[in-house]
Amino acid sequence: QSTITVSGRERRQLRKAISSQLQAQGIAQADTFANLLLDLKICDRLEPLVSLFQDSECENFLKTVRQFVRLQESTRDINTASERAAKIVFALKTYARFDQTGETIEANIIEGIETVLTLYQNQLKHGVKIIRNYQELPPIRCYFDELNQVWTNLIHNGLQAMNNQGTLTLDAQLQNGYLQVSITDSGKGIPQEIQEKIFQPFFTTKLPGEGSGLGLDIVKKIVEKHRGTIEFESVPGQTTFTVSLPLNSQQI
Repeated sequence: QSTITVSGRERRQLRKAISSQLQAQGIAQADTFANLLLDLKICDRLEPLVSLFQDSECENFLKTVRQFVRLQESTRDINTASERAAKIVFALKTYARFDQTGETIEANIIEGIETVLTLYQNQLKHGVKIIRNYQELPPIRCYFDELNQVWTNLIHNGLQAMNNQGTLTLDAQLQNGYLQVSITDSGKGIPQEIQEKIFQPFFTTKLPGEGSGLGLDIVKKIVEKHRGTIEFESVPGQTTFTVSLPLNSQQI
């Protein structure tokens, strides 16, 4: 995507051009989306996002992402800003493409989890204890990059729940023909009254700018794409999300 700074006149020209592109794709709210995309500094290569624009919740999503970006732009922490920018782009792509056919590969799930932990190294090294309980696991056929987004969201949510202070426990084991990954944080827990809502699209308990509300909805869709399940248990002081993925690749 293009990232640019524009004058008022240039913005009007770009808005008109983007709106025309969207109208050509049959997008009803082309002008509204054009304004939001300009605020996000997304000005070209719109074709991969067409399915996102056709979603009934797209406007709400883009407005939430815009708040996210504005907070990112105001922060002085460059590492945090880069991480937030990367999550926005990944969320956009994943939300627009999660149901499209891709290629599976044989992959080691633990390697994916460890890659995510590496990306969060700055947050982890100041007050977070990591406990790893990994069994020896066989590789499984999967959409590896999408599963990495699962681990990213679950680990990110766990760290936020603990305010980056506490214990994050990672368990990986074989159970009745499934590979199970559990991520447990020592945070405040999910209030009982909202537990039924956490997988709903755009539901979030975070303040504006802290998150898009897309994380757990995307996680659930990716896990279901793998013919797997995701469950959670939460009490004050401990929340565990457990992802179960079939070992039999023929089920995907």
